[in-house]
Amino acid sequence: MSDSRGDEEADRLPLSESAACLSAILNSAAERRVEQAAILAAFVQACPGTAGTSQGRPVLSALLDELADHHLVELPRGRAGWDNAQPPLPRWLRLPLPPKPETRSMRATAPVVWRRELSWAGADQLTATQIEILKTINRWLRDTDRDDIRRTVVPMRERSLEIFGDEKRLDALATTTLFAPGRLTLATLFAERIPAPLAYERVGDGGIVLVIENSDTFETIRALLAGNGGQIGYVAFGGGHAFEASVARIRRLVGVTDIAYYGDLDDAGLTIPQRANVSAAALGLPPVRPAANLYRLLVRQNVRGPAPKRVDPLVAERRVSWLPTTVRRQAADILVTGDRLPQEATGTVLLQRDDSWRRDLR
Repeated sequence: MSDSRGDEEADRLPLSESAACLSAILNSAAERRVEQAAILAAFVQACPGTAGTSQGRPVLSALLDELADHHLVELPRGRAGWDNAQPPLPRWLRLPLPPKPETRSMRATAPVVWRRELSWAGADQLTATQIEILKTINRWLRDTDRDDIRRTVVPMRERSLEIFGDEKRLDALATTTLFAPGRLTLATLFAERIPAPLAYERVGDGGIVLVIENSDTFETIRALLAGNGGQIGYVAFGGGHAFEASVARIRRLVGVTDIAYYGDLDDAGLTIPQRANVSAAALGLPPVRPAANLYRLLVRQNVRGPAPKRVDPLVAERRVSWLPTTVRRQAADILVTGDRLPQEATGTVLLQRDDSWRRDLR
């Protein structure tokens, strides 16, 4: 695990498309230890539009944390395993050991006649399990040939249920080498990932979307901005980890030029916007950046509560790299000592009295 989030929470969250693609590329390597140069090369393949840009490093950092949470990579534990830039990137990572080779002998069968979309399967080395999966897909492609209705693009989990009888099977398969470049794609299966809904209210004509993690603070800020939004056009309810996927819905909002985020100052609250930024970068949306003055105001209040766990100092350094430089040290200290700052500490009375929180949102 890369941080203090629980396995149960990570398992509830589907892997993002970019993370699934990166996982498939990394797992196509022969070596279980992957050096940084190979990590960066895999990232270029998985996210060609983001690698090499100013968002490349933070996006890759968030992707690797996501893979670690799903036990798809093991990141270095000591500081020596990380470089010195911000956010730090691992000098190497380890891939989990592959499943033990299948020892059962396969019965002699007639050669599979692969559909054109799966023609690569005849030339690649595949396990017996992978072949059976592809046979199932091959039959679906055969049965739906020339059937434009059945081949309508549908949500990924609907297609997964249709093909495999399990709505989450494609979620798991998308992280494997079957989805490495040149192999399966969701487009082959006429399927697409569906982001979670995003609740929002229009407060003005500006190009800023201000995303608030929790419902009470959303209502407080929405009410304060109603009719006086300035450059803030929308206030959106992030809904915790749902925003990691629902950020994609911002594409449907008119005139958006900036995405600002404000959440709790704790491990999860800092993880959410950084992972949402992965999806935003993949879709060509503006970066998800911190609502800097809201965080400064939150840190000044210093209303601490206990966090579920202390955060490792190295993990804390990576988490707070997303925040304004002026609050990073204090934020890291809060995480490492096992505390958290709930965003509700910046309540209605405070935000009415001190409007400094609006300065970077005008």
